[in-house]
This record gives sequence, C-alpha cells and structure tokens, in this order.
Amino acid sequence: MSATKERISAMERIRHASWAGLIALVLTFLTIIEPIDQMTWVTQSRLASFPASGDIVYVGSAEDLTDPDSPERRERLATTLDRLRASGTERVYLDMVFDRPSTPDADSALNTALRAYDGQAYLVQSITTGLNGVDEMERSFPTVGERVEVVGSKRWRNFLGYTWTSPYVVSFRDQALPSLPASIAGQSAKPGEEFRINYGFDLASIPTHRYQDLQPVSGPLGTVQQPDADVDGKVVVIGNLKRADTNASNIPGHIEVPASMVDIYAAETLKAGLTDTIGSYTVLLTVLFALYLLSQSNRRMLRRACYAGIAIGLCVAVYVTALMGVKIEIAGALFLLLIYAAMRVRANWRTSYRLEDPDTGLPTFAALENSKDVAETVPAIIVAKIHRFEEVRKTLPSDLHSEYMLRIIGRLRAAKEDARIFLGPGHLIAWTLPEKEPAIIREHLEGLRALFSSPLLVDDNQVDVGITFGVDITPSPNVVRRLAGAVEAAEGTTETYEPIEIAELASDEDLIWNISLQARIDAALSNGEIYLIYQPKILVATGEMVGVEALVRWRDPIKGLIPPDHFIRQCENAGRMSQLTRHVLRDACQAGIAFEEEGLPLSVAVNVSATLVHERDIVNMVREVLQDTGFDPHRLTLEITETYRISNYERAAEILNDLAALGPKISMDDFGVGAASLEALQRLPFTELKIDRAFTSAIKDNPKSAAIVRNVLNLGKDLRVIVVAEGVEDEATLTILRDSGCLVAQGFAISRPIPFKEILVFQSVDKKQSLTNMV
Repeated sequence: MSATKERISAMERIRHASWAGLIALVLTFLTIIEPIDQMTWVTQSRLASFPASGDIVYVGSAEDLTDPDSPERRERLATTLDRLRASGTERVYLDMVFDRPSTPDADSALNTALRAYDGQAYLVQSITTGLNGVDEMERSFPTVGERVEVVGSKRWRNFLGYTWTSPYVVSFRDQALPSLPASIAGQSAKPGEEFRINYGFDLASIPTHRYQDLQPVSGPLGTVQQPDADVDGKVVVIGNLKRADTNASNIPGHIEVPASMVDIYAAETLKAGLTDTIGSYTVLLTVLFALYLLSQSNRRMLRRACYAGIAIGLCVAVYVTALMGVKIEIAGALFLLLIYAAMRVRANWRTSYRLEDPDTGLPTFAALENSKDVAETVPAIIVAKIHRFEEVRKTLPSDLHSEYMLRIIGRLRAAKEDARIFLGPGHLIAWTLPEKEPAIIREHLEGLRALFSSPLLVDDNQVDVGITFGVDITPSPNVVRRLAGAVEAAEGTTETYEPIEIAELASDEDLIWNISLQARIDAALSNGEIYLIYQPKILVATGEMVGVEALVRWRDPIKGLIPPDHFIRQCENAGRMSQLTRHVLRDACQAGIAFEEEGLPLSVAVNVSATLVHERDIVNMVREVLQDTGFDPHRLTLEITETYRISNYERAAEILNDLAALGPKISMDDFGVGAASLEALQRLPFTELKIDRAFTSAIKDNPKSAAIVRNVLNLGKDLRVIVVAEGVEDEATLTILRDSGCLVAQGFAISRPIPFKEILVFQSVDKKQSLTNMV
C-alpha cells in the first residue's frame, strides 16, 4: 500500500476512534449504559469471596416488632436489648420504625432499654419515596425514641432490585443524619458523598440469628432461657426478616434478602476499605488513547491483534479487580470498542467489497453509481460482458484470476488509455465515453472486439476471450438507472448475432409507470379499464359464424391502450394471472349468455395460461364461474397458451381432464410453436388444435408453410380433433384453407377483434360479403 493511501487510512482510523469515543462519552454521561456496568459488578461480586469482619451481627425477626397492637412484642424487645447489653454488645441498631404508639408501659420499657446503652443504641429513620415521587422520612414515635440516637437509611434499588451505592450522610430537608452503614463502620460524616457497595463478601461469614431463637421458651418445667448469641464487643443490627412497608432487596447470588443486609454489606465495605472504583471515564479514555496509538500502525495484523488484546484485557481487568475488591466500570470502553469496530467494518466493507475490488484495486460498479462526475457530465455508459468468464476462472489456478482480469482490462485500455474501468459482479466491466452518437460508439466497440480476436496470455496459458457490449446513452443524470440499463442490454447480447446492444431510450416517467404496473392492474380490473373484445370464428365452407375468441384489452386513461403481451406477462410475474383469468372467464361467459339471448348460440373461447394448469385452483375457478353465470359449459372452449411452459405433464393431464369433465373443450393454442407442442399433444387431452398464425399467414407464398398446414389438418382428422386456422389475413389464404379441408378459421380477413355490439352487426352482414371485406 502506498504511503499516501496509508496516511489516508490512518486518518480515517483516527476519525473513527474520535467519533466512537465521543458517542461513548455521551452515552456514559447520560448513564444510558450504566446497566452494563451493574451487570459487570454482579459478575465481580460472584467472582470474589472475601470473609466478613464478623464484627457485625444481624438479628432478624419474623414478626413485626413495631406493631402497636402487640405491646408484648415491644416489651420482649426491651428484655432482649437488656440481655444483649449484658452480654457485652458494643452497639445496637434497631432497623425499624416505631411510628405509632403502643401502650405507655411497653413504649416506656423499650425507651428505657435503649437509653441504658448510654448513646450506643440507635434507631434507624428510613427515607422512602412516596406515591407522589417526593421523599418522606419515617420517624419513630417520641415515647420510644426520646433521647435515643438516630441514624438514617436510604436504599435506592434499580430495576433488578440491587442497591449499588450508599451515602455517608442521609439528608432530609434541613436534617443530616449519619447513614446506618457509616455509623456501623465508625466512619466520619462526609456530606454529599457516596461509595460503592462491594457484595464480594461471603454471606455465610456474616453472623446472623433469628430473633425468636434468642427468646426464653416456656415449657412443662418452667421458662428456659435460650443461650445468648456471641455478641461480646460486636455491633448488633436488629431488623425485620419480612416487612410489609418495604420490598426485599437482592444481592448478587441471593434474592429477597432482608433490607438490613444491604446496609451490613455497605458497612463491611467501609470497614474493609474496599470502596475504590475505577470509573468509566478512566477506562474509556485509556482505551481511546490506545486506539489512537494503534491507528498510527500500518500493520493490519498487529492492529487486529491489539484490538483483540484490548477486548480480552477488559475481561481480565474485571476478574483481577474483583479479586482486589475494586469496582470497575467498563461499559463506556465496551461501547467505544463496539462502535469503533462497527465503523471499521463498514469502512472495510465499503472499501473492499463495494467501492474497490480487493483483488485488482479497481473501482466497482458501486463506485460508478456514486460518481458525481458521471452524474454531472452524463457520458455514455458501456458495459462489457465477458463470455465463458466462470469457465475460464474455474480452469485457471486461483492465483491467476486477478491476472486474467487485469489482462482483459489492459486490452480494453489499449483503445483508450485514460479510461477509468469499473468492475461489476462476475463477468461485467464498465467504463464511460463522452461520445454519445450510436454509430461512432458502435465503430469504437467493433474495434475493441477486433482487439480480442487474438487470445490473451495469462502466465503460460493462452485464453480466448469472447466479449460483447451493452450501451446506455440516455440523457439522464440518474447513474444507477443508466448503469442498470447498460447491464440489461449487455446481458441480452450474443457473440454471434447481437454483440453490441444499445439500451432503449425511456423517460423516467415511463420507467416509473412500468414498475408500478402490477399495482395498476388491480385497480384497472376493478374500475373497468380491462375489458374484452371478440374475434369471430367461422365455418370455412359456408362462412357461418360458429364462435368467438374473447381477447383481453386494457385502455389506461393516461397511457392509452396497453399491449396485451406486456401486462399479461406482468400478471404472471406478479402472481395475478388467476385474478385476471377469472375476470376474463366471467365476462366471456356472461357475453356468451348475452349472445344467446340475441339469437346467437355461439361458442366462446377463453385463453388460459399454461402456468395455471399445474394447480387445481383453475378447476375450481371454472366450476364456480360456470355455476355463477349459468353459461352452458359445452359452449365454452379453454385455449391453453404456451404449452411449452408446462413442466409436469402428469399433473397437467390430471388438471385438464378435470376441466374437460366440467364440459368445456380443451384447445391447444399456437400449435407448432415451442419445442414441446407435439409432446403436449400426445400426453394431454386436447380436443382442438389452433394452427399458429406463423404458418397460416404464409401458406400462399411459402410451400413449406402450406405443406405444414395440410399435414396438421390431416393430423387433426387422424386424431379426431377439430383444427382451427388462425391468422387468416386475406381471401386467398381462406380459399387455400377451404381447398385443404380446414373446417374453422379466424383472422383479419374475416374480422378484426371487435366489441360485443359489433359482433351482432357482423352476424347480420351477408356471409359472402363478410368473406371478401376486412372489417
């Protein structure tokens, strides 16, 4: 890679790192990605296992000791406090709020027991958030808390039920109280500061007792005093195992533990000095600095190895800091790496797979589509199609594939050295020419084809190259559409007959109309724009009209008459052929009934695409239409078009037999055209053949056509099927058909396709006149 290109790549990497860093910083500042850090802390807490100090004892009560309707509970609590004090308890904390008075004796006894600790007994006042979102402090009633020390507790739980931070001081309005964890750990007040709680302590190492197990038990021999807990010189926290006024808390590895345990873990964190945290900004900026350094390296493998090392290093840091009891915040750094990686992948994809070919370094078709210069200058776009391209690549060793392509491009450039070549998918190559005169372009491309008449030398191999060209000279700045037009033209070329194809000029309006044609067909069916006209069929011997063929037409209010082949093919492509066929079949049957009411019991023929005879839906459709309209099925003929498209003759034979069982005749349309016509005639239950107009219209001038028609007529006699000649263009052709024994014919010499009312007029005309005049 050149030094200039490497500098550009380095600047691009720096730019991507800067943008990724900025986005990660914003996400970190907005705390959007903090849940990632919290999941990291959960992982760290499970990885670490520190022993607790053992100096903090938790006593949990299964009953609500604050219930004012149970004064005996307060009296027993007072007795328990006295016993704990006698056992050497250093301090005691009641993590409960006596917010309502009980009996004076019970409240007085509890207050006396608390005051006996000489300032080493504490009542906890909790701050909770009310339904209105405003903080409220729960206080103990004065008869219980008079002259008793108080501390505060404020536990904020996240959506997972974890509390990750605890304040040193709990502030409420103008009151500031030492927090419960800070008081337990003997930490001095630090207003406004918080610390991270480390949940790495083994829960089993925290001494815990059930309150009920410390109470005397009455039995047959009297009251038995339970053994005292080991509380000598320790801090005792008495709380409720279940409280109706607060939710249980979660700690990593345990759910719904008593809320007091959160404060005990916080106190243990302070006592162990495990409050250090490596913040998000520190980690993020360190990783960003590393990305800046790596951006300067021109060794791709080294950079990728270092990127992987950074990602692994973050995981290792989580583990190491967990063992050290240090919290780490890596969410910002992780998002920095993810965003940077996404930008680099996108850039590499654009460079390697879209805008630049990785093997040759040449621009791709995507680069041509994005070229502002081409859009502004509107040159001719030429697409070369390399024939047998994949065959050559399959034969040549893989290390010669790029050389093969470069040899082709070198020969193309022999005619125009400054041409910028664009590589397309597989066998396509494109470039532009300022010249837009078709004759001059053809002359230029014929010269290029002459250059490829001699083989290429690829390594020691001589390789013949067949090349054809598609050209777009549309005066439009829409490069994407013009390139697609040139590609379409190139794909339609052949080495022998059409080596150069210039795309048809079409306006943007026409192209937009075409791609919306499928949706327009639905609307046209519903509003009557698609309608039927009818072409008479006559007995050749007498001129008597014996039937009509229903032909579908579409007259758009804007575009006028749409060619049937165009919109019928669109219906097939869009899967709407059944809908169109049902519409035509219904209208044709209704017309047949109307003809009969006018005294014309004519047969009516309807075209059915061969693509429909693979499914039973066509049988159900014909049955339903015949039942709904009441048309005599024996006067209906179903003309199966393009029988060469039938892929499963067994299935088609089954469907056509079911159709014939309903009463209609089954006719093979356009007989003689398509490789499968004779096979279809042999294997499918046709009762009528229609000789294609390609043979009928030529019988008076082409002896071969005349012989083919005579033989088909004889074939019809042998198979005992009716033969209809279509495409009768003049009276001479009709005379030859009559002499050849043809029974039924249709064509412009008899009548063009006409509306329903004109069929009635046609029938009233003298039969002889109808045979000598083209309507």
